[in-house]
Amino acid sequence: MVLSAEVDTRQFDRVVKFWPQKAKMELGDALDNISLKFLKEFKNQRLQGPPGVRGHPHGIFSTFKRTFLVSPTIEGMGIMVFSDSKVAALHETGGVVRNPKGGRLAVPLSMRSEMFTASGKLRKRYRDPRSLKNVFPVELKSKTFLVRRKKRETEITPLYVLKSQVRLKPRLGFFKVWDSLENFRVLRIQKALDKVIESL
Repeated sequence: MVLSAEVDTRQFDRVVKFWPQKAKMELGDALDNISLKFLKEFKNQRLQGPPGVRGHPHGIFSTFKRTFLVSPTIEGMGIMVFSDSKVAALHETGGVVRNPKGGRLAVPLSMRSEMFTASGKLRKRYRDPRSLKNVFPVELKSKTFLVRRKKRETEITPLYVLKSQVRLKPRLGFFKVWDSLENFRVLRIQKALDKVIESL
């Protein structure tokens, strides 16, 4: 999953001939500013929970990197923001998740708030249902749930539902946030151009 920012250098032609280093410096600052602005908006809009993905402060967001396209000429300058994470790509495009070992997936029930942190992250002790005591499967309404019965109690508490697969809807919004910053990108590049012209 990659996006890149490149520059239409036609506006720079007039100034590059006279002050190429100044143009490269201002353009580099603009690309740096654009990428940082994007990552900030991406994190705030899409990685704080619904309608995006809960990925703060670590997790998916930490997989995104940015790199500058270094070039001796302005035409080759640019910046890329990318992630090699298959999980991030799955959240971006949507798709089906299955147990790689062929078994069923234990999906935590969102109504069990005690299983989640305030930020919506599954607590460590609930990440492996097999490590929990007094948990066993029960068939309810043609579905299989993993339930818990505490000692000296007769009631059972459903914690997970077992599913052969889980379908994820596209919800990361990586490219959506980038597209929403089009005006900002154009104005930021124009600002860099104006600075070079003013210095002349």
